[in-house]
Amino acid sequence: MPALIKSLAKRMPYYFLLRVHFNYSLRREAALAREISEIAGLSLLETLDLARLKKSDTVFVLGSGWSINNISDERWGVIAGHDTFALNYWPVHPFVPKIHLFENIYSADNSDTEQFEAMSNALQGLMRRRADDYRNVTKIISEPQPLSRRQRILDIPQGFLPQLYVGYSVAVVARNEPELVAGIRYLSRQGIFASDTHIPWHFNYGGSVTKALSLAVRMGYRRIVLCGVDLGNADCFYHDAARFPQACSWQFVPRSQPHATTLRLKWRLSAQEAIYLFKNEVLDRAGVELYVESRSSTLFPRVPEAPPELFESLASHLPGVP
Repeated sequence: MPALIKSLAKRMPYYFLLRVHFNYSLRREAALAREISEIAGLSLLETLDLARLKKSDTVFVLGSGWSINNISDERWGVIAGHDTFALNYWPVHPFVPKIHLFENIYSADNSDTEQFEAMSNALQGLMRRRADDYRNVTKIISEPQPLSRRQRILDIPQGFLPQLYVGYSVAVVARNEPELVAGIRYLSRQGIFASDTHIPWHFNYGGSVTKALSLAVRMGYRRIVLCGVDLGNADCFYHDAARFPQACSWQFVPRSQPHATTLRLKWRLSAQEAIYLFKNEVLDRAGVELYVESRSSTLFPRVPEAPPELFESLASHLPGVP
């Protein structure tokens, strides 16, 4: 958050702070996305017709948690028959999603050079290896940065560029639950979460999962199932050496530490709190069902586990099933 807004926040009533921060962020992020898209020669997300991508009323959001390794082949068959959003480093996994949402990796200053190189090299290597598999996958990259910062959006391998769109994300400023509720309700009154076929940006608060939820509700899905959204520690599915020998050594943060987005900071609630409030204020009001695939997720039980009957019902409606 810019220093000026932080200074004003100490004196400004929340009603005004919310609007100042949101409108400033919206203009800034939109300008960055336009600048980056022009330089990189990539289309903006707002030019993508989302209606042509939606083929089912259920979408599975694929995260990086360890529980991905426990999904049965039978369930993968059901997941493959419905729409899927995959997040960030998902291309490590052999399953190819319908939409890949990932964030631009950047260096805010020179102090994080080693981690920046490790993360960006890992993602670029993935893109090169999976370019052919992902040629027809809709890919959306967000978090464009000023040109003064080191960032990888300008160095994406050529083979990964087809069907790649530049989006951006905007959050609301909130220090506690009542403020986040007020922020979400403010966006709702602006029609930000209404169904649409063309959208320029994602709502983001607490991490990539809220971006996926925001996109899902705007695309008109009636049911969302979170897979591998464990939000416990930093233990990822690709740390399984037997299944993913090329990626098992990746450790951008110690695996025993809490997932970064689960930490509550002065100006950010935890990812779990953000998801609960988004569910209550947006999904529930729109009649959208939200589940976790595994109860090992820290979102359970406040977000219910998808019952076996749900997978049975989804399987029975797949093409070719009598």
